[in-house]
Amino acid sequence: MKTDSQSVLLLCAGGVFFVYLVTRMVTTPRVPRDQRFFDARQRIADAKRRARDTSAPPAERAAALRDAAVAALEGLRRPGLAASYAQRAERLDPSGGTSAAGLLGRALRQGEKYRALERILWRCIADRQAPGADQQRAFDELVGLYEGPLNRPEMAEGLRQLKAAAPVSGV
Repeated sequence: MKTDSQSVLLLCAGGVFFVYLVTRMVTTPRVPRDQRFFDARQRIADAKRRARDTSAPPAERAAALRDAAVAALEGLRRPGLAASYAQRAERLDPSGGTSAAGLLGRALRQGEKYRALERILWRCIADRQAPGADQQRAFDELVGLYEGPLNRPEMAEGLRQLKAAAPVSGV
């Protein structure tokens, strides 16, 4: 039987990888799931069922998706899933109020999706229908975002100067 060195090395690498996988499976600590985890999964399943009901008005379906987002964020600790539900709720009912935008912002912040959060905050500031307090909160959060995770202090300073120059507006 003739074997070349490349085939032997490939076989050895495959064996090492197999041993690595088996070791990872055996030594990975199992996280015990408590009752809150299972309750959150049940709440999400119920909320998804209510959201799929096409006979319900869009506002109720969006509220169900927001419930699923809260359960995913707080019960499962899955901010990406929560952001997905919150975005779907916002698309379904854009007039969902500040709770929808706040929930989406919280999920994006915990999921470290700062660019998406930045877009949401700018959209909230540009919304003429939003109350001045919501616009102010979005403005302050945007300044904090530029100072912190996005690391763009010049943008934060520019926004502060813009606010100081135009104190009459809602922002």
